[in-house]
Parts: sequence; C-alpha cells; structure tokens
Amino acid sequence: MSLRVNSEYEKLLPKMTEEEFEALKTSIREEGQHYAIIVNEDLEVLDGHHRFRACAELDVEPDFEVRKFDDKLLEKKFVIEANLRRRHLSNFQLVELGVPLLEIEKQLAKKRQIEGGRAGRNLQLGFAPDDAKPILKGKATEAVAKKVGVSTRTLERGKKILERASEEDKQMLREGKTSISKVYKELVTPVQSLAREEGDVIAQIPVPDPLLKQNRNALSSILESLRQKKLFCASCKNEMLECSKCHKSLEDMLALNLEGKIVSKNSSD
Repeated sequence: MSLRVNSEYEKLLPKMTEEEFEALKTSIREEGQHYAIIVNEDLEVLDGHHRFRACAELDVEPDFEVRKFDDKLLEKKFVIEANLRRRHLSNFQLVELGVPLLEIEKQLAKKRQIEGGRAGRNLQLGFAPDDAKPILKGKATEAVAKKVGVSTRTLERGKKILERASEEDKQMLREGKTSISKVYKELVTPVQSLAREEGDVIAQIPVPDPLLKQNRNALSSILESLRQKKLFCASCKNEMLECSKCHKSLEDMLALNLEGKIVSKNSSD
C-alpha cells in the first residue's frame, strides 16, 4: 500500500526549517517512528506530512492509521487542527492556519443552519423526536481565534496581511522577525493618509450657501415684479426705486443680483 500527499492539504501546513527536518530524520533513524501517520481512505496523508517525507528519504516503511470522515470539510478541519496541537508556531503561522479554518467553520455553520431549519420544521410538524433541537450558528471568528490561540483582532489583522502584504513581510512574520501589529499598521497607514488627503481636498471646494441662493432667488423675484410695474414720482415724473447714493436703477440692481455679485457699501460704480 502506497501513501500519497494531497497538495491542497500540504499547502495549508507550516513548513519545518531545514534544521527541524534534519532533527526529525535523525530521531526516526535512531529511535524509530513514534507517531503513526494519519491518512484517509484514499491513503492521502492528513497528519504527518514531514514524518512521511522523512521516512521516504530514509527509505523506511512508514507506520500509518486510516481515519474515516463523513464530510470532506471535517477531514480538512482535522488536517488543520492536528497541526495546531503539535508544533510551536508564531502568531502569524497560527493565523495562516486559522484563516482557512474560519472558512471551513463558516461552511459548516451554513450546513448546521440548514439542518437546524429542517429540525425546527420537523419539530413543529411532529415528525422529529422530542429531544431534537435546531442547531444554531455560532460566532465563527471568535471560536476560531480561541481555537488557534490568538485574539479575534489578531486573526482579523492577520487575514488582511495575508490578502495584501508582500511575501517578504509574510516570511518575516513566519520567522518571528516582525509583528502582525507592525505590518498591519504599515498596510493601513497609506490608506488612511490618502483618505485624509481626499477629505482635505473636498473640504477646500467652495460649497454654495443654500440660504444665500434662496434669498437671491426671492429678491430677484421681488425686483422683477417691481421693475415690470415701472413706478414714477407723481411730482417730478422721474423713475422711482433707484439707489439714493450710486443712483443705480432697479434694472441695474436686478442684473447684479442675478449675477450673484455683491456691491460694497463704499462702491460708487
């Protein structure tokens, strides 16, 4: 029987350093394989990828144990959780395991929600046993963060880093040479600065005063009404309603108002 590696599962797992792998090989060569490799019914390795590789390089027949899962999501969940229990990992490596685990939990939650709805309907129709209860959706992010051993905030920040950071930054995080907090701040600071700059530009754009516009329109309506009536002085027959200082006529004032110009008190034009 020949074991094989599932590349999808292998990509999920943190890699050993060369020193760690050589130490594992030495241990298996001198002491034998302490823990069996876990495989599924198709003989794909689920837990023990490094042990399997070490045995292959040492030309040693590996010990293995077959484990059956009713759901592929549960199988994939086992692959991740098995590695959480065994190795000392950096916070970022925990996040790298936590993010796919979160997606699995969300998909499982959807299935539970569907099953819960069916159970609830069956309860109401009297088809389900008395002790059947709908399965409720839990808070997946909080549950996964607790399971992998980081805070919810760290998990969420790490997810952003996985999506946007350079591979160089990610590798430094895996090796513990920098922190999630530092890399996250470097990612979000340019975005925040751009938002502030855009906000400043918007703030500098003059915004018309709605009350000023309303007053101007009302005044134009009044002036236009008076202009059309052409009022004259009964004594000297001169046209009424002109400025006593600058002698601008009503038509002049109307034209200025429509243009939105403001004439100063000292203006004589």
